[in-house]
This record gives sequence, C-alpha cells and structure tokens, in this order.
Amino acid sequence: MSALRKTLAGITLAMAITVVFCAVATAAPRITKSVSPMEDGSFLIKIRVAAAGDQIFGLRFIDPQASIRNVFAPKGWCIVTDGEELMARTGSEPIKDGTSLEFIIHSDSDVVSYGWTAFGRIKQIGTPGTL
Repeated sequence: MSALRKTLAGITLAMAITVVFCAVATAAPRITKSVSPMEDGSFLIKIRVAAAGDQIFGLRFIDPQASIRNVFAPKGWCIVTDGEELMARTGSEPIKDGTSLEFIIHSDSDVVSYGWTAFGRIKQIGTPGTL
C-alpha cells in the first residue's frame, strides 16, 4: 500500500471515529410531561428532563397558547417566562448524563404542546422537539 493510501485510510478511520463519538455525545435529552388539574381551575404541569450524553445547562420552551402563568425552578436553576416563552438556565447544576430534573409550570391550559430546545454550556444540544 502506498504512503498516500495509508494516510488516506488513517484519515478516513479518524473521521469515522469522530462522527460516531459526536453522535453519541450529542444525544437528545428525553423530556416527559404530566398535567394535573388544580382547585382554582388552572393546571400543574411537571416537565421531567433527562440528559443522555451531554450535560444540559439550559432549556427553552415555547407555548403557542401563551398560557404559562407561573414557573418554579429546581435548586441551582434560574427560570423566567413571559407567558409564551420559558427560559431556564444554570451555571453550576447541569442535568448530567443519566440523571433527570423536574420543572414545574402553572398554566391556564391543560393542552401542552410546547416546542423545546436544550442547550449545553455554550451551544444547542440535539434537534429541538415538541412536547
């Protein structure tokens, strides 16, 4: 085998390993929800986010109905909303691979079809989805 072919074969193998590693490291998080009615006619929405691969440092949810009324963040997280968009972020308590965290939302609607995006320390993780 010529030196050029050996070099190309080595580069191809290195690229294949990199692609496989990146695919594993950037696995999308698993997000589930539960909705419970409250006595005042509003709804309690629990969103459980589990990391798979990358650590999750931020989340964004968009409610097309703009029915989010109040939000509660887990310890170490900051969360804000304007009723339609919800942003949650941490600097020191990320959701680590194999663990999960629960976020609580009070809403005027029991219809939960939020668009979501997860973020690592600096960039987006995986492909955004819909709850």
